[in-house]
Amino acid sequence: MNHSRKGISSKRRKKGGSRWKEKWKFHLAAVFIAGLFFAVGYKSLQLQVIERDRVSAGAERQQIRTYKLLPVRGSIYDRNGKILAANMPSASAYLNPGRIENPAMVADALSENLGVSREKVLALAESGKSFVWVKRGQDRETAEKITALDLKGVGFVEEPKRTYPNGSLMGQVLGFTNTDLKGVEGLEYLFEKTLAGRQATTKIKRDGKGNYISDVPLNEMERRTKGNDIVLTVDSNIQSITETELRNGVEKTGADAGAAFVMNPRTGEILAIASYPFFDPNRFRDFSQKTRKNLPVWFSFEPGSTMKVFLAAALLEERMADEMTTYDCENGEKKIASKVIKDTHEHGVLTVSEAIQYSSNICAWKMGRTLGKEKFHRSLRDFGFGRKNGVDLPGEARGSIQKLRNWGEIELATISFGQGISVTAVQLVTALSSIANGGYMMKPYIVKKVVSPEGKVLREKTPEALKRVISYDTSVKVTNILEEVVENGTGKNARIKGYRVAGKTGTAQIPNPRTGTYYEDRYMSSFLGFAPADDPKLAILVVVENPRKHVVGGMTAAPVFRAITEKSLFYMRVPPEETPSGHAVMPDMRNKSAREVMKWAQNEKVSVRFAGSGYVAVQAPPPGERIRKGQVCVFTLRQNIWN
Repeated sequence: MNHSRKGISSKRRKKGGSRWKEKWKFHLAAVFIAGLFFAVGYKSLQLQVIERDRVSAGAERQQIRTYKLLPVRGSIYDRNGKILAANMPSASAYLNPGRIENPAMVADALSENLGVSREKVLALAESGKSFVWVKRGQDRETAEKITALDLKGVGFVEEPKRTYPNGSLMGQVLGFTNTDLKGVEGLEYLFEKTLAGRQATTKIKRDGKGNYISDVPLNEMERRTKGNDIVLTVDSNIQSITETELRNGVEKTGADAGAAFVMNPRTGEILAIASYPFFDPNRFRDFSQKTRKNLPVWFSFEPGSTMKVFLAAALLEERMADEMTTYDCENGEKKIASKVIKDTHEHGVLTVSEAIQYSSNICAWKMGRTLGKEKFHRSLRDFGFGRKNGVDLPGEARGSIQKLRNWGEIELATISFGQGISVTAVQLVTALSSIANGGYMMKPYIVKKVVSPEGKVLREKTPEALKRVISYDTSVKVTNILEEVVENGTGKNARIKGYRVAGKTGTAQIPNPRTGTYYEDRYMSSFLGFAPADDPKLAILVVVENPRKHVVGGMTAAPVFRAITEKSLFYMRVPPEETPSGHAVMPDMRNKSAREVMKWAQNEKVSVRFAGSGYVAVQAPPPGERIRKGQVCVFTLRQNIWN
């Protein structure tokens, strides 16, 4: 019995334990399921309520891809509002490789119409990427032609394209932009931050696999900010005149290249700046790096006899001599140390005025000796040579002047007539302007103002006088000397009927970098001048590199200067002077008294200056030369004219 009860009791215990285990599993499963529901519910609450914005943004990022488009750059205008650099609508081609059905067909079509190699297009079509640009900045006609082919996976987005409506006009000055519309050279480069607008964006929708489900952007070019506009001091009409005459001059003389620089001498405003051969920024890839250089700013050269202008100005300013001080020109040849200096023509004794008028190298050396190395060196620095002018154009060269301690007798001589020193066109015209305007060094500039897209003037440049270089009296004396150069000296080809012109010719041998000497048959020819001499509106330099015909500046550069000046003054409506009455030729006044000279001058309406006392021994201009109303004539008087 006991055994039997014990066995029954044992079975009951086993049965009760099994039921407890089953209940425990049930409760555990219930807790797990409840926890799972709670977690799912909390996650749903978190996604739908708590972090709804963040999750939505993430989903949008997965479904919609944003791409940057090209910015809208500000425009560039001349002083009269003529547009020089602008934007035009263009179409940029892209591929959605995931939607392309026939890569070979796409490659054929795009290669033929876009000018892209078939291999490149095919590689892009089979790249597996979600979005790739094929070519940007195409015309709308091409885009419409390709769109009409209905090629899956091929699309276009409208973007701005930089254009220069006047072709090569001011090409080297304006510079150009690259494919991404970033300035690479010229004003486009220097004023990149000013001109560049904010990039636009476009959004394109795609599916969960990353393939784009539409070739049409969901929002075509979101709001962008246009860059600021720039207004230049340049007058495109004067620029066109300058470029036309420069090209004619270079081609006529068979020269390698040429440059011209035009400035308002009273304000420092750059009115024209030209380099030949020309450069068209619309086709920048077709031109060499050298052709893209802005020569008047970048190129430094030995100026030759144009440097005598500043030698004379320094000599007169320091009162070491006057216009009638005489020097013996040694009949055109003089040995200095181991070197021999030669003049183009043989001359004996000449005054300072005549030495500049006939461009004597030997007299220039003697004038330099009179002035002295220290004063001459300091004066050249005061005129701005050997340092940058700070003009708002990229790539400005500083030129070079040898250190004073390196100036020996040979260096003093060669620098006096413009060899052994290098300058830029900007430096020469800026220095000459200080003579034309009464003695002030003006800061040259080309950007007149910056204007916001709304038309608000953000910055505006005004004329800036840096310092006084020479006195007003000296400027008048040098101007008179330079007028004589044009009327009776080496610059006769720069004469303009009805206008008083002041200027100086220059001819310099070109250095040979391989030998350290000079080429025997290569020259830099130039003419530097301003007009009208009594009320200057234009200061101009013309440089012709390596002319094959008529190598001297008076024959090559002076005619170009005359053409630019004459046409520009006509365009500017600067009236010519009335033709003076009376004699047009200087009479022989030798042996005449001062009273007789004064009477003659009063009748002819010219001015006179006397040096010494007694009777006329030397006169400038000499007998037989042309004279004009208001001209200053200088007479040296001596008590005994036979001594």
